Amino acid sequence: MAVSMRVHGFLGALLLAACTLAQAQAFPERPVKLIVPFPPGGSSDVVARIMAEGGSQALGQAIVIDNIAGAGGNVGTARAAKAAPDGYTITQCTIGTCAINPSLYTNAGFDLFKDFTPVFLVGGVMNVFTVNNNVPVKTIADLAALARAQPGKVTFASSGVGSSNHLTPEWFKFVAGVDMVHVPYKGSGPAITDLVGGQVMMFVDNEPSILPQIKGGRVRALAVTGPQRSAALPDIPTMEEAGYKGFVVEPWFGYIAPRGTPKVAIDRLNAAFNTALANPRVRARLEEAGVRVIGGPPERLGDLMKSEYERWAKVIKANNIKAE
Repeated sequence: MAVSMRVHGFLGALLLAACTLAQAQAFPERPVKLIVPFPPGGSSDVVARIMAEGGSQALGQAIVIDNIAGAGGNVGTARAAKAAPDGYTITQCTIGTCAINPSLYTNAGFDLFKDFTPVFLVGGVMNVFTVNNNVPVKTIADLAALARAQPGKVTFASSGVGSSNHLTPEWFKFVAGVDMVHVPYKGSGPAITDLVGGQVMMFVDNEPSILPQIKGGRVRALAVTGPQRSAALPDIPTMEEAGYKGFVVEPWFGYIAPRGTPKVAIDRLNAAFNTALANPRVRARLEEAGVRVIGGPPERLGDLMKSEYERWAKVIKANNIKAE
């Protein structure tokens, strides 16, 4: 009897494994949810929608955007960590959620390296120092001079505490020796609205979301944070050209899935996104938005997450920056 029960148990486990494998191999059988842990209108949303469109075509199923904002991206990311690990829920991974927040928040609501597995690295963008058109500065040198002349009077927006567009001007404050006031918003969209409207003086935003405002003449660009000038803004100098050696910041975008997601699903999603990047139309849209396209296997994102986590942990600790 005991032997018979063990045999039946073994056969049952074997059948379950076979069914699970068959389901994984059939992936995807329904739409995939892509959680963007930020409000619509920002760079994360712009990049996600371009990739969702291209990825849907390659995957043969819709990739549906779900904006779940809050706590600098922590709310949506934490919710994704609790999703079923079946490949049907992935979340956008950014320099904020996957590098900065784990060191910035005492409890971000998720464990980056225990709760997730990497899926795909889209690419990186640069930040752009911009000011409202009524601010009397045209260069980074002008901005530093204004901040020195009026300490505590120059205001700068961010998409949230600990975001790259918060830490970038904080870094600038330190190296330039100036005093400016941080005004956090819940996403780039609201920050841009108030920058254009004159409620804040400066915003260091990701290029994809601020570029239309620059091109439309609604804000003025002072400098970019990439290692070289932007193809979309060839007349705007880099921070290094402006005299700040080593001042390079490139926010990036990728996708992660809950830990335990079947490898078959991870591989299918990775292949679909790589196929999307190979599509000239998708690639052109990303490059027009200022994205330096990367792509590649899941491990490429995993390596970047580890190195960037270590880099920003040091910056946060050295400057005693804490979530408000």
